[in-house]
Amino acid sequence: MTAGTNGLHAAVERAATAASTARPEFGAFFLARFLDLDISYDDEVRTCSVVLPYAEHLCNPQGSVHGGVLTTAMDISMGHLCHRFLSAAVTIEMNLRFFRPLTGTGRCTASMLRPGRRIVHLESRLTDDDDRPVAFATGSWHRLPTPEQAERRT
Repeated sequence: MTAGTNGLHAAVERAATAASTARPEFGAFFLARFLDLDISYDDEVRTCSVVLPYAEHLCNPQGSVHGGVLTTAMDISMGHLCHRFLSAAVTIEMNLRFFRPLTGTGRCTASMLRPGRRIVHLESRLTDDDDRPVAFATGSWHRLPTPEQAERRT
């Protein structure tokens, strides 16, 4: 088998495992499992870190991790941050700048810029193994009502 074929088999195996173990909850949904994300929080400074391990099947033809995968990891870091410290929310817009290709493991660190009552403004910084900036994102998120708030509306 070639390295590419081994990588394909690994990707298929990862997808099957992710699909069979995914649950509709933070950190356990399909993409988090498929990308093998390690999600952690710093409660003192109110940040969320998402480690994205390097995997060949996530790369573009140039050999670096595809920008869409990086965007997904950064989006997840901001969503988990919002959920942990405020409430569940959905992305309403996201701006992103890429600085360099990622050819190894990446770390996204999300922090709050403005935790509004309805709209939350966040940022995520993606760095490589050498702590060099890879990408920077800002996002606006719409806070969803808590189950108690939703029940009061009906």
